[in-house]
Amino acid sequence: MYNYEPLDSMYPEVYYRVYPYVKQMCEMYDNSSNPDLYPYPTREAVEKMTDSIYHRVMAEMKNLSADEEITVKQFERGLFRSLIAILLIRELLRRRRSY
Repeated sequence: MYNYEPLDSMYPEVYYRVYPYVKQMCEMYDNSSNPDLYPYPTREAVEKMTDSIYHRVMAEMKNLSADEEITVKQFERGLFRSLIAILLIRELLRRRRSY
């Protein structure tokens, strides 16, 4: 027989490191009393949130032990910041659809 596993368990390790910060950032700032995010976020607000998440994840990565398979250098590439922005925008869009 085939060995199946859930799709959400197939995300790369970077997702599991970044997404909790994305979700936390949205829970903190994505509310109707925040004029930078409602009814829709400004580009500047998304950039600030992305920068904040990036710096928090990078600080966490510097505390990793040397034997961890993911290195800080893998995360310092420009695509990493773009990945954070994509996850953040998708989470904000998901939250808008629920209303």
